[in-house]
Amino acid sequence: MAHRFARFATAAALQLVALVLAHELVFLARYGSRFGEALVHSGHGEAWTAAVMTSVALAIALGAAGVFRLARLGLLVHRRGRVRVDRAAARSLHSRSFLRGWLLLALRMAILSVALLTLQENVERWWIGQVAPGPGILVSAEYPNALWITIAVAFAISLVAALFEWHRRVLLARLRTARVSLPRAHGSAPARPGVVVRPLTESVLGRRSALRAPPPASAA
Repeated sequence: MAHRFARFATAAALQLVALVLAHELVFLARYGSRFGEALVHSGHGEAWTAAVMTSVALAIALGAAGVFRLARLGLLVHRRGRVRVDRAAARSLHSRSFLRGWLLLALRMAILSVALLTLQENVERWWIGQVAPGPGILVSAEYPNALWITIAVAFAISLVAALFEWHRRVLLARLRTARVSLPRAHGSAPARPGVVVRPLTESVLGRRSALRAPPPASAA
């Protein structure tokens, strides 16, 4: 449960970073030096400033956490020495697997970024009393290349996330292989003290002093 929540929180943070960065780049490409003034006139107030600062903090925190985790795993693998993963793990860590994972993540982030940015711009215009431009705002003349900028940002951020995840999987695979290949100490079990059975010794005295059975009655 905790692992799923962590993955969901990471995905949500990455999506927020992609959304904010795409928004800023779209406005920068559209207004240039009048970037700050355009943000104010389009309804971006203190709430948007807080969102930008939050996204920056999340980006720094995610990057630091990723670097720390990779460094920790790398140190553990280094202590194990040179380890080669088995064929099954190598197939799952092939470049095709990385490319497939990156493209799936990039497409998901791009679709969500386009949808969220379109919704955000329409809500902001409606909030300040302007007419909502509709679902085609990112392909309108007011925001040139906005759609492609949003998609490019999603692909770039997803590439960084996919590289971190792929490198983490490689280190984990090497660490698992190192643990499996460790020589196990086969200690011989201590011999149990057996019971020494000695043969019965016949006493000479006993043989001589032993009583003989009486002769049968017919012999008398």
